[in-house]
Amino acid sequence: MISNYRTALVTGASSGIGEAIVRSLTEHGLIVHAVARRAARLQKLANETGCIPHVLDLRDTDALYHTLNPLEVDVLVNNAGMGRGFDTLFKASREDIDRTLETNVIATVHVIKAIAPGMIERRCGHMIHIGSISGLYPLTSSIYGASKGAIHLLSQNLRKELVGTAVRNTEICPGRVHTEFFETAIDDPDKQKAMLDCFELLQPTDIAESVIFALKMPRRVNINTIEIMPTEQAVGGFITKPIQ
Repeated sequence: MISNYRTALVTGASSGIGEAIVRSLTEHGLIVHAVARRAARLQKLANETGCIPHVLDLRDTDALYHTLNPLEVDVLVNNAGMGRGFDTLFKASREDIDRTLETNVIATVHVIKAIAPGMIERRCGHMIHIGSISGLYPLTSSIYGASKGAIHLLSQNLRKELVGTAVRNTEICPGRVHTEFFETAIDDPDKQKAMLDCFELLQPTDIAESVIFALKMPRRVNINTIEIMPTEQAVGGFITKPIQ
């Protein structure tokens, strides 16, 4: 058992980083509630790991509270996210703007609201939020970057609010990870391929291992932020272009 935690909840659990985290937590002996929209994939994961599946669109706030309020959760992993409108803000559709911000920001806040009070009452819990380097540095996607920037400050402010509750709070900010993210965020197959094939990307299991690292630290230790990058990816510098 990790830090005497018994139960966990992982959002966005049906593939990629979320799936890897569910597998890792169940391997470490936790009872894991896995939340995602895709019922077939979630059931397959449940059959393979023993996790408890919850088919749920987190943008449905009433259903979110109905499903999550009754649960007693020691470890919360806010992983659900998307990147529609990934190209540029001024080319994005209204629907893609809403989907990205509602999933990445609004749903995350409501999940915390549903789960955190129980952790605080029991004085036992650890919240982990999967952010992004896009929330720490200016990159190229304004909508996605804004959503992950919101998660970064949300996590930083939660650290202040949670002092004295014994509940820990961690943000994990990956660089590029080999998942389905770019397939759903980018419509152009050539651009998808370019994002995935340019260098050796992180794997979902790398992020899962960073979650376990934060959880395994002694209760006196809070890992505030983890920034984890592929070896061949770095951020910084500047871009100049002539006016077209």
